Formats: sequence, C-alpha cells, structure tokens
Amino acid sequence: MIEKTPDSPDATSITEKARQLLANGSLGDEQLRRSAIVSCALPVLAPGGELHSWFVPVTVGDWLVAFFQFLSSGILMRFSSFQRRPGEIDGCPNAEDWLNPEKIQAHAAIKRQKNETVGEPVLSYDRTPDRLAWVVPLMNERGEVRYVYVAGETVYTSPFD
Repeated sequence: MIEKTPDSPDATSITEKARQLLANGSLGDEQLRRSAIVSCALPVLAPGGELHSWFVPVTVGDWLVAFFQFLSSGILMRFSSFQRRPGEIDGCPNAEDWLNPEKIQAHAAIKRQKNETVGEPVLSYDRTPDRLAWVVPLMNERGEVRYVYVAGETVYTSPFD
C-alpha cells in the first residue's frame, strides 16, 4: 500500500507530466522525442515502505534509453539518459531487465540458495535514492528473509543490510 497525502500526485499524473516534459523539448534530444515511449510511472518505495518517488521509464523498442524520477510531491528530481550520444541507443539496457517483474526475479534467483524462494520485487534504492534498484526478498523454509538488489543485469547484496 502506497501512503499518499490527499494532494499527492498519482501514477497517471506523474506519467503525463513526464510525457509533457519530453514532448515540449525540456529534456532529451529530438530523436528521443520522436521515437520514445514514456511508460507508466512506477512507485519507488523508501526502505520503510512509504512512497519516496516515482520512476518513469522512457523506452525505444526493447531498450530503456532514459528515465525520469519525480519526488512523491511531483517535483522532478532528475532525468537520466543511458544514451552515450543523442539519438544513439547502443549500450542502453534492455527494458525487460528493469521493467519485467519475472525477469527481475530470474536475475535475483542467481543469488538464491538451495532452500530459498524468490519473492516479489519492490522498486526501491540502495542507501540513497540515486541508487535505484529492485529489492527482492529471498526466504528460506524457516521464514528467514534476506534481500538482494537487482539493477538491470547486476545482482548484489548490500554489505549494509
């Protein structure tokens, strides 16, 4: 459950704000504006479970080329592009690695021990909000849980957990 104040923007309004920013030329390049799709905003939860911000993916075909991150209040926190040069998508991550829950779970499973099951991923961050990652619980038969972080194809455990 995402905790919001009555005046907090929702995923639909955040997505629309991102689309407007891209369309009006405030961010990104001309090629990106012509070919990119701005996907629905995803909630980024703080470690305690409260809504911290919104992640808005920008894709071209199968590639995650950029993203917006808005604070829960709707203020733009950042726009980040994976493009090395304007109009170029070489080197951008596969969108499925960031946006498909089953693919994220499959990545997390490489850190699974024999007696663990992989739980549902939650978009959060590792220590600071600029280190976005999916947090995936791994639970053993005794109910003990440990967490792994998945950022694209990178899977790791935090030494601070």
